[in-house]
Amino acid sequence: MSDQQNRPDTPRPEVVNEAVVIVDGRQAARGAWGLVLAVGIVAAVFGILVLANIWGSVRLVAILAGLFLLFAGILQFFLGGSGRTGRIIAGVIAIIAGVALIAWPEASVKTVAVIVGLAFLISGISVAVAAISARADGYGAVVGVGAVLAVIGLVFIIWPGPTVTLLMVLVGLAALLFGIGAVVQALSMRRALQGRG
Repeated sequence: MSDQQNRPDTPRPEVVNEAVVIVDGRQAARGAWGLVLAVGIVAAVFGILVLANIWGSVRLVAILAGLFLLFAGILQFFLGGSGRTGRIIAGVIAIIAGVALIAWPEASVKTVAVIVGLAFLISGISVAVAAISARADGYGAVVGVGAVLAVIGLVFIIWPGPTVTLLMVLVGLAALLFGIGAVVQALSMRRALQGRG
């Protein structure tokens, strides 16, 4: 036995069989801004496609609005910063509304309008409040997008009997604005990362 093995205060080498994974927070944030940017671009393209097909049926409106709400709801889970609880609540409501519209596309125009209106109103308020709380770069544009979404939601709720064409225009406009807001948010997240790095 050597001296090193006899001394209790000497650290002994041990064989460790477990792998240790170190997660870099900055790397995760880089992935998050990229995801937000991608979803924003998809939402903007989706809005343009909806606006290009404004003479669709109620069934098509319901499915497209449901898909948009699903995208918008899922995105809320990936946004960081303050106001996260409000965004998660808005995300869950948007996902539930999106699934309802996709599963029940035969609903009347009024039903589709009210479901979409409630989801837009809650999401718009939540996005605006979260942006005001965070006050990150470009938050004014995000607050504006949230306010416009909330107003569109109110229009849907107060006047739930619009024509299919008007409903498609409002859904397309909301998706386009949401996409622009998400792109602005992603770029401000990227700027913040570069400032820290």
